[in-house]
Amino acid sequence: MNLRKELRDMEYMGRRKIINVTPHPCTFQNARGEAYEVQPCGVVISARPIEEPVGYHKSGAELVKTRFEATPEAEEELEKLEREFPEAVIVGSIITAQAFPGRVMALVPAPGYERVPPTEKKMRDDKFTTFEGGFRNAKI
Repeated sequence: MNLRKELRDMEYMGRRKIINVTPHPCTFQNARGEAYEVQPCGVVISARPIEEPVGYHKSGAELVKTRFEATPEAEEELEKLEREFPEAVIVGSIITAQAFPGRVMALVPAPGYERVPPTEKKMRDDKFTTFEGGFRNAKI
């Protein structure tokens, strides 16, 4: 995939520049209701889970709090994308968005597509989820 060309085409067609760092295509819907697909960029950004014990349930089952942490490899790949394409929105899984708040955004379903199978899902291209600490790139 030629990411530079894909982003140029998105801009030409009046679409937001979106880089998909998941291993699967994502279908977006713009404000006019037009759907379009963004293919994976070829770089998968992922994170590793870190469990912190928090206690025990009254049944005796262990309870943990899970947070997601960036790996050095993912950090390096993400830095390359951010450097080369600073104007693009980088989208990934909700787990990756937690590990890279404000840098990788999670997707928000388009109205009417909140509870449909993944193959039918359409995501908004004008609204994204970020996590605590993820507002450094926001215009407020």
